[in-house]
Amino acid sequence: MSHQAVPGELSVLVVKPDGYRSPEAREYVDVLLEASRLSVELRYEVCLEDEDVMDTWPKFAGPKYPITAELLKLYLTSGPCEVVVVRGSDVVGRCVEVRSKVRARFGTSAFANCVHTPTEPHEIAPNVEKYLVSLPTGRPFVRHRDEGTTEGITGRLAAVPRSELLGEARAFWRIAQDDGWRAAWRPRPAGGAFDACLLPGDPHSVDHGMSLIADALPGATPRQVISAYVEAEVEGWSCLLNGTETQARDLAGLLAAQGLYTEVRPRAAV
Repeated sequence: MSHQAVPGELSVLVVKPDGYRSPEAREYVDVLLEASRLSVELRYEVCLEDEDVMDTWPKFAGPKYPITAELLKLYLTSGPCEVVVVRGSDVVGRCVEVRSKVRARFGTSAFANCVHTPTEPHEIAPNVEKYLVSLPTGRPFVRHRDEGTTEGITGRLAAVPRSELLGEARAFWRIAQDDGWRAAWRPRPAGGAFDACLLPGDPHSVDHGMSLIADALPGATPRQVISAYVEAEVEGWSCLLNGTETQARDLAGLLAAQGLYTEVRPRAAV
């Protein structure tokens, strides 16, 4: 089946490993699917491999987003997933509604958000082909080329050898998986009266957002940058710097001017 031959009324939901491990999340997916009035074309369990992940998100196979690609592969290959190929009218909108409701209730970050569904026209047909045809039948899959439109890794992070950068991402992920998210957070800076805090909602790619933080904090290691960024998503905020009010406002203002969401908080209020 070619990309062009895939009917437009089909789409895919992939229940990721954290969603698949949660009976409550899977039950909620079933409730939402029934309410969506989408018919199930095919449903099966699968253990994804690295190449399957890159086939699903082809822009991460290129050089622009190495940290995202590594964490995404570690996440998606960490256990079984469930694939649900569905058919119906307004299939994309209904799948997005299912995804949004599941993520709102069970997701914690971009790397632990329970459900995937493609939303862009150039993603939908390849995803359907991958999960309806290629994986179930073993037919070869030709990856759709997508370089991504958002800016990727830059500056100080881009200068770190790729092997070192990926090693730090893997080490961060291992700690988070073995001991929980909070064990993976870097120690919060201390010694001052004010915190410069990163808030969730970065409009950039993950790799570019991390790059901005790394350039603004030249003393931070790649692992600390990764930790700070993910902590903001999981916990709702992350302390990047603790110091005087002027120091905190300068850092928060610098990052805010580049599009990140920041806040200055008195340490006593934390």
